[in-house]
Amino acid sequence: MKKIFYLILIFIMTTFCLAPISWADGGLFTQLYRDIYEPNQLAMIVFDDIVEKIIFQIDYEGDAEDFAWVIPVPGYPKLFPVEDDIFYELHKLTQPPPPSSFGCGWGADVQTPGLGDEGVHVWEENQVGIYHTTTLSATDPNSLVEWLNYNGYAFPAEGQEILDYYVQQSWFFVAMKIQHEETINNSENYTGAIQPIGIMFFSDEMIYPLKFSTLSVPTWGTEVLIYAFSNERVTFPGASEEYNATIIPDQLKEYPILQGLIDETFVLTKLRKNFSAEEMDKDLMLVPVPKYIVLGSIIDLNSPVGQFVLIIGIFVFVLKIRKVNV
Repeated sequence: MKKIFYLILIFIMTTFCLAPISWADGGLFTQLYRDIYEPNQLAMIVFDDIVEKIIFQIDYEGDAEDFAWVIPVPGYPKLFPVEDDIFYELHKLTQPPPPSSFGCGWGADVQTPGLGDEGVHVWEENQVGIYHTTTLSATDPNSLVEWLNYNGYAFPAEGQEILDYYVQQSWFFVAMKIQHEETINNSENYTGAIQPIGIMFFSDEMIYPLKFSTLSVPTWGTEVLIYAFSNERVTFPGASEEYNATIIPDQLKEYPILQGLIDETFVLTKLRKNFSAEEMDKDLMLVPVPKYIVLGSIIDLNSPVGQFVLIIGIFVFVLKIRKVNV
């Protein structure tokens, strides 16, 4: 019996103390690929209970001239350009630490509606980074479809129901095309992640507009990776949590792009899920993690102290089982 006990103890120590050392060497490139190149949609969300900022990046394959992208948002949007390396910084920030020897507001000056078809309001047009953007709202989904098709967005007929949903919710739409004089990587064709863009709007809920993506989801599904900054740890149904920690502005000195976006203390949660088309029938609502899921919030299991506490807990549990058997 003693031999079994000590064998279990050795296995526990090996698993939790030596495994991080082996993972640290050779796993960096794999994780970089998973975070930067594998997801079809990358997003960073900053939410302070009043204002939400979302930074989007998507995959695109085709001619730059043919690129067209529409994003619905629940409040009047303020757009801002974002540098390409934002998601590389987030990838670096959310990596586990190396093993040790121990083991906003923009005021109320909303633009006056411009010209548009009956049932469609064109609020403003801007150049944001490589994009020419048009901010829209609509009271009639049919008119909105006509406007999108007339202006080169080739909106599919089967998307009528989805547009109707957002129009009934009185959401705004951000329609984007790449500027004619702009090219991606000095080429008229592109395959891969396209330049990120930021959208800021008032909201009393932390939301990610996923439903609209059903119009272009591939048969094998869409992988979404979200970095959520909020006052507490968050999740959404079916999400795989890969990181959570409290982030203070002083921690971002080595991350200049993030430093320009984060000026107060937040909890950062990194969430990933591969969605089928059937699972994308509604927008994602990011909600606080239930209070009973607290271990990862209290103890950093990637740190030596967290691993030590976990080992002691397992050791005590095994010891109690041994006493019962004796």
